[in-house]
Amino acid sequence: MTETILYLLTKVLITGATIVAASVAAERSGPLIGGIIIALPVSAGPGYVFLARQASDAFIARSALYSFGIAAVTAVFLAVYVRLAPFLGAVASVLLSLAVWSLLAALLQRVELFWWSALLLNIASFSLCLRLTRDRASATLPTARPMSLRDLIFRALLAGTLVALVVTVSQVIGPRLTGSTITFPVTLTTLGLIMHWRYGGAVAARALRGALVAMPCFSACALALHLLAEPLGAPQALVAALGVSLAASAMFLAGDRLWTRHRAAERDRRLLSTQGGAR
Repeated sequence: MTETILYLLTKVLITGATIVAASVAAERSGPLIGGIIIALPVSAGPGYVFLARQASDAFIARSALYSFGIAAVTAVFLAVYVRLAPFLGAVASVLLSLAVWSLLAALLQRVELFWWSALLLNIASFSLCLRLTRDRASATLPTARPMSLRDLIFRALLAGTLVALVVTVSQVIGPRLTGSTITFPVTLTTLGLIMHWRYGGAVAARALRGALVAMPCFSACALALHLLAEPLGAPQALVAALGVSLAASAMFLAGDRLWTRHRAAERDRRLLSTQGGAR
């Protein structure tokens, strides 16, 4: 019993510390970099590492498939929050967004997913959600304020406890529910709540819109884990999936910088053209 409790506490501490570090870094970055940090598997990653110690490769692969599918549901959660946050309070915005997430996640449990159907679901969901929230895009956030110890403890306990409990009862709830609940948007929820309280709904909406833009990087990670868990084994597949996530994030960042430079060059050309015409 003592060993079980110590192991559970270890899960809570490691997962909580990982999530706190990532969320603090995200809050201190702009929407783009912050979104990339939050889109990394900061909560699901530790959960799958612990899960790999007690579950079969087939179980990991099946769970990752539903984590991949749930990423499409999390996109809807983010879109709902981004639309509501400027007009509602922090708790109301989060609760309504989570209600939508819970309903869609429950419906997904009744669907037999395949990698290609989950991929189509992700493409459709992210395309729609990004379009519906494009007016909330922003390149800047206000200067980060000092973080209170209460905020850090709140994030660590909430996120760490949830992931640890899901991993502990995974064999009871099965791979579908494990894959779905291990990717519950706990990091996004705590980030949204705290930023909403500290900076207001409009700023929180811009921050979580950045997470929505970068979220496909996590989808790529979950898909890689699903496809590689059985051929390579869970430990090697986890390393490969993390590599896919980092590579996707790097490509996303490079693409954004190229697009920003292109837009700046177009703006300069138009300005020169306007000045030349005025002469």
